Amino acid sequence: MDKKVKWFLLVIGVFYFLLGLIAFYNAVKYTETAGILWFSYVSFFLIGIGILTRNSYLIGSQLNIIIIPYIVWNIDFIYVLFTGNSLWGITNYFFTQRPLIAQVVTAQHIFTIPISLLTIYLIKLKRKDFWKFSFAQITILFFIIRVIGSQEENVNCVFSNCLPFYMPLAIYSVFWFVFYGIMIFLTTLFLTKIKMFNEK
Repeated sequence: MDKKVKWFLLVIGVFYFLLGLIAFYNAVKYTETAGILWFSYVSFFLIGIGILTRNSYLIGSQLNIIIIPYIVWNIDFIYVLFTGNSLWGITNYFFTQRPLIAQVVTAQHIFTIPISLLTIYLIKLKRKDFWKFSFAQITILFFIIRVIGSQEENVNCVFSNCLPFYMPLAIYSVFWFVFYGIMIFLTTLFLTKIKMFNEK
């Protein structure tokens, strides 16, 4: 691996690792205990570790969890930014008065996907079963949040639907797992089928 690439990965890895620590601090200071378990916070902390250790399995497992929600987030963000109107209401909070640290942490939604894909391109995927880690992670965090979290905070939307359409609470947990399962499957399929992300 070229020295410039190594330095790039080192800088990006340290950046994401530190951003993860800042996000955890932000969660502890401004939210309830379960706030530290937001998938975004956990994911870019683990992405940082994955980049520093050249572990594409770990990076891929986190992209499985965040890439589709981040695409939706960015569509909503761009719409609000350019029109001043709410689309799905997902990013309205970003345009309210909030602590600077919270804004900095939230801004990572804009650039995490391209940076993560670039690092996978540079490191290459060695395994195709990183979906296992993804599913284990969301399952463990789901049950922890249900125990220590609250309906008001609704971390990772585990208590009720965060999107603007009705979903009966009686079947919501099943829907949540099906939804994340589909996202993990589609993202794994995407990453493992693109040649430039995989070892020859």
